[in-house]
Amino acid sequence: MAGLIDMIVNNNDITKTIAKQVGINVDDAGSIIGQLAPILMGGAKSNLESEKDSSGLIKHIESSNYAEMFDKPETAVKKGDFTNMGNDILAELTGSKENSREVAKHVEQETGFSASIIKSILPMLAPMIIGALTKRSAPIQSNNQLNPNSSGGGIEDMLRNLIDQDHDGSIIDDVMGMATKFIFK
Repeated sequence: MAGLIDMIVNNNDITKTIAKQVGINVDDAGSIIGQLAPILMGGAKSNLESEKDSSGLIKHIESSNYAEMFDKPETAVKKGDFTNMGNDILAELTGSKENSREVAKHVEQETGFSASIIKSILPMLAPMIIGALTKRSAPIQSNNQLNPNSSGGGIEDMLRNLIDQDHDGSIIDDVMGMATKFIFK
């Protein structure tokens, strides 16, 4: 999962675009994104591992729009896609508006930035989470490494493996699990 999170946290275009949209400096945006990205990625993992229907999340991941937004966030902002699409995705990643508020409160305590700033970043960052998953899953799907008709296979399993690539129970996964349980209780 760390590789996926790094794709987002280390993407200067995303950080600059979000900073500009929210009206904060790039370093502050980077700090907030650094806190939010693992939580939202944990939300994706929880969605895929849950008993509930994950088809909404999978449908977003299968769309190429998010990979394009990930590559060109400034263009997505100009089109108005960033936040509009983000609210739908945010519901898939957090489960509800109340959970999104809890995420904002948690990150406010961790960073010292106001919950209102964090709430404005959440729907902008949500499509970037999907974009990272889309970009990372595309080569696997195109190389036919995935057989959606086999038992135990499919995009959900592939995505679970992408999010937790080493299955080693590392501290990153443990911290993410705790954060996800705290926020998505």
